[in-house]
Amino acid sequence: MRVITIFAVVVVTSIFVLGCSTTTAQQPPDEPTDELIMQIENSSPAGAANAPANLLSTPESRQNVQPLDWDVTRGEVSPEAQLSDELSSTAPGPAGSSPGGAPDPDADKEAESQHEDDWEGLRELESGFVSPAASEINFGTQDVFTQYCENCSAVNLNHPQRAIGKLFTSSGSCSASVVSGQNVIVTAAHCCYNRSAGNWIGGWSFAPAYRDGFAPYGMFDWSSAAILTRWVNVGDRKSDACVIKLRNDSSGRGVTYYTGWLGRSWNYSTTQVHHSAGYPGNIGGGNKLELCISESFNPNSGCGGGSVLNMGCSMTFGASGGPWIRHYRSGNWVNSVVSGYDSASCTGSFGSTFNGPRFTGDNIVKICNAIGC
Repeated sequence: MRVITIFAVVVVTSIFVLGCSTTTAQQPPDEPTDELIMQIENSSPAGAANAPANLLSTPESRQNVQPLDWDVTRGEVSPEAQLSDELSSTAPGPAGSSPGGAPDPDADKEAESQHEDDWEGLRELESGFVSPAASEINFGTQDVFTQYCENCSAVNLNHPQRAIGKLFTSSGSCSASVVSGQNVIVTAAHCCYNRSAGNWIGGWSFAPAYRDGFAPYGMFDWSSAAILTRWVNVGDRKSDACVIKLRNDSSGRGVTYYTGWLGRSWNYSTTQVHHSAGYPGNIGGGNKLELCISESFNPNSGCGGGSVLNMGCSMTFGASGGPWIRHYRSGNWVNSVVSGYDSASCTGSFGSTFNGPRFTGDNIVKICNAIGC
């Protein structure tokens, strides 16, 4: 694996150890910590026998992966976090967005020919359960939300649902969504870098539209990943975001051919109606796409202030990295990801409210630019 550290201005030296290249950078004077990006690249041959996707080739092997505990990999938060959050701006720049895109019209036909068993397995799971209709209601209060299963009713492979999937890692499962036509997914930094152990988690493999062990569009191995170095040094909520670029599948197709992608938004106000989606272990055993609808709000300054979003939701471990989507099923802009839970005073009741980084020019824009969204 190749690890790269990137600054706005860089002085770079390269070190090669045991066939892996490591690039380090010297920080320029007065360079803010937030502007430093850490990046890792997958140097393993595509399609290798020990590739993450090949190790998860059956529904049973995927179902056996346990949800990642969002506290374990976050570790101890630096005391710098509270001071930095109290001084942080609630609106670092003008609001911006990047649009999503649709999958190829022939994607389903091609995917079914490649993954026939998965498609047949999904059809056999149809139960006749009907998900309740989603209604956008402004709640804006901790522990208040509407929760429902998005893909329980049948083989729900519509866009944008198919652009959301389960992310398998070497430390357990998370959630993620495709947010760029360049085959990039976004998830939580705690699904990418373990601050407790001081290393990259690795082993990332993405299953879009996953359900009950079945991966109708296949499994996509990772190519590279990027986080803010602030996540490593501080570990606060506003830095808990990671982008991963995926490799093409064995047919040479990128994930966006099959799924399309969701848009991204940043620097929007803290009060927004969000649909948060993910694969939580506490609901559906981490095997179905669950959603919560609620209005986000920010905690007080000692809990992150305007850099953090809270919203009511019952999802816990396994939902990490799942998208918070503005204007679901229309604009489909990812505006945050599931980060975790702090306390009753900062967040609300555990299992009824969680938090995420408010996407701004200081987090999602920087890591997306670094990896090439």
